[in-house]
Amino acid sequence: MSSTSNQLNNPVKDEEFLYRGIIDINWDLKNNRPSSAAFKDSKGVSVDRSANRDDKESIEFLKEKKSFFAICKIQTGVARGIGAIVKYMPLDDNIYHSEIHDSTQRAQMQGSKPRKLRDRSELVYFKNS
Repeated sequence: MSSTSNQLNNPVKDEEFLYRGIIDINWDLKNNRPSSAAFKDSKGVSVDRSANRDDKESIEFLKEKKSFFAICKIQTGVARGIGAIVKYMPLDDNIYHSEIHDSTQRAQMQGSKPRKLRDRSELVYFKNS
């Protein structure tokens, strides 16, 4: 997607996917999946929204930012379905940046929400594949 604007439409649509980069310390080697800790951050779970991009373009953009061990995606409507809040929060160098928050009052995911996000996400990139 080529955009001259520094922002996308808000709010993030339920049909859009949210891509989460997973670092190696947040990979559960025993079960070969992200740990639920990958979906728990005191500042909110940093993700990139798909906007009008496909998996390949979204993944390549994320990989340019950091060397991730894996990348997974979850549909925005699914995240909202477990009670999470999805906020569009563009950065100067990333118009796709968004965050998943526990509620309108709390950024860090609480209770079973990190596990539910993990269980409902789909692995779309693995460094060794």
